[in-house]
Amino acid sequence: MFIARKPARGQSVSGVVPAMAVALAALLFSTSALAAPYLDSLRELSQRADVSALVIRLDDMSVIDEINADQRLTPASVSKLYAASAALEQFGPAHRFTSRLTSHGSVSGNTLNGDLVFVGGGDPALDNPRLWSLINRLRERGINRVNGNLIVDDGLFGSVPCLTKDRCDAQRVASHAYSSPLSSAGVNFATIQANVYPGERSGDAARVALHPIGLSGYNIDNEVTTGLPHTRPSLRVWRTYDGGRSTLHLRGALPMGTGPYEVHRAVTGPANDTARVLMAMLEDMGISVSGQPRVQTNAGGGDTLAYVESRTLAEQLIPLMAYSNNYMADTLTLDLAADSGYNRPLTLPLASQSLEALADRALRENFPSQATAGTGPIIESGSGLAVSNKLSARDLVALLSYMYRQPSLFPAFYGSIPVPLSAPSRTLKQGNFDWLTRINAKTGTLSEPVTVRALAGYFRLQSGGYGAFAFVINGTRSRPSLSYRQTVTAYQTDMEAILADY
Repeated sequence: MFIARKPARGQSVSGVVPAMAVALAALLFSTSALAAPYLDSLRELSQRADVSALVIRLDDMSVIDEINADQRLTPASVSKLYAASAALEQFGPAHRFTSRLTSHGSVSGNTLNGDLVFVGGGDPALDNPRLWSLINRLRERGINRVNGNLIVDDGLFGSVPCLTKDRCDAQRVASHAYSSPLSSAGVNFATIQANVYPGERSGDAARVALHPIGLSGYNIDNEVTTGLPHTRPSLRVWRTYDGGRSTLHLRGALPMGTGPYEVHRAVTGPANDTARVLMAMLEDMGISVSGQPRVQTNAGGGDTLAYVESRTLAEQLIPLMAYSNNYMADTLTLDLAADSGYNRPLTLPLASQSLEALADRALRENFPSQATAGTGPIIESGSGLAVSNKLSARDLVALLSYMYRQPSLFPAFYGSIPVPLSAPSRTLKQGNFDWLTRINAKTGTLSEPVTVRALAGYFRLQSGGYGAFAFVINGTRSRPSLSYRQTVTAYQTDMEAILADY
């Protein structure tokens, strides 16, 4: 039996191993490091929770320690590693998504005689600033009047159905932004933005401003008041949809002299919301539209009047991972299916087949003896919002190893995964200096129907090489709830012990 041991200080290890050597190493080193187990805290937790864990050195695939490495559990947002990897492999790091304004009509002087069509290009990060740029380019052509309707074309994906409870519930009531619906023509991650400004004096009503200014289609139910300076702010915001119209409800008290307080809530219909946003922007830019805004699938074609490109895919992956953006991850997953010619309308489980194929390929190439036919990973959403996703620690480490051996893709992939010291998430910021600086890690968290805590990523060896790790923790039916200390503190403590020796 081979036992993984700490490399000698200063020992250099090759960064890329031929595929045959990787397969052989995986076969030889799949045994746990029984001589010096490191995952003591997680091993103790596994007595009352479901735990799958694996830590390896990537250069020779030697196992540092493992616990139930092949048990497939709900992984939550570490699923985003697959969406990012598949997108990089299919599109390339320099890929940009294009959003267009087109028309079959004719331009006469400063008037477009015909419908103005916004064709959504599946940009996961399309936002108000890019729409302003798009409309400005239309204005630069000299057009200031549209003698027709404004149409939003969401045909790239078709009308995407909600198949997860959180997204379906949010169509009626949304108290968060993470459950926003999906569309190839969505803007601002399919959320409504409101800025809340305290009044000038204590007791005054706060002021609410939607973005962009002049946005229609929302009632404002505002009962936020202004409090004394230095008091603790409280703000509760939710959106409801009833009778064909959305209402934004705001409650709380904000201290005078502060703000604005920016809030985002999931919208009901992303393509319809984009139509309202565009109408408000066109009016603000001095471009009048005689008709009405509406959504129509496959209304594009004709002449391109203006277009705007997204940031590169490599740039988009950084905020996707840092903020664990569900909308971006699932939009990317749908982009993969649209690019591959899947029939419309697309669904997330259908589109996620490309992620499952990647997971199977990575497992076969890196752990061939564990890649059993017919019992592969299950991925039904690139975001991990679907609790039906099932991945093991070995599945995740296989993906990390697979991407590590892609020299043209690894820099963009590795660079997108947060380092705890600079990550926006407070979950990663409690460890020692090695923890804060020597790992790149993606977190995963769910609270229903059981607690899910997951972490997967890379760590730098003291020798200069790389390791990979994955921890997936699920509550059980008899013990569904697990605390922060039981989960995050456990895997952090164990990982710090490994960093101290490796």
